[in-house]
Amino acid sequence: MAASGITSETLPPPRKPLQRKSDALELLRSETTAWLATGGADGAHLVPLLFHHNGEVLTFATFSDSRTVTNVAATGRARAAIGHHYDVVMIDGTMEIVAPDTIDPAIANPFAALLRGGPDPRRTPGFVYLQLTPSRLQAWRSFAELDERTLMQSGQWRV
Repeated sequence: MAASGITSETLPPPRKPLQRKSDALELLRSETTAWLATGGADGAHLVPLLFHHNGEVLTFATFSDSRTVTNVAATGRARAAIGHHYDVVMIDGTMEIVAPDTIDPAIANPFAALLRGGPDPRRTPGFVYLQLTPSRLQAWRSFAELDERTLMQSGQWRV
């Protein structure tokens, strides 16, 4: 048995792409933490960050002097992974650095609510927002779903 309790015998049957799209959108709505990967001159960098998805972009916040921000400034690209190894959504896209005084309150307010009383990036010196605009989204739950894992390509849903 796998450490997670999930084995090939306990996985549900493969989902159709339309169901995987629906499940991916639900994960984006219900989850609050993603692994965010960026790359730069020093190589790959991977960190867990809170995020808010407004239906178009994923918004993160972090220290302006972090390696993540340095990498984003250099490349303008990132990858986010949400879920678990047996049910994952991977999102590649362009990433923009947004100053706290220019963030849309319709995004900043729900993001601040995720912090549960923690420091609001709009009022915490040294923080910036990062917004990931998806260009490719992949979702799979098992090996059986790998062939049709790409649900969005070039920013357009394929299903």
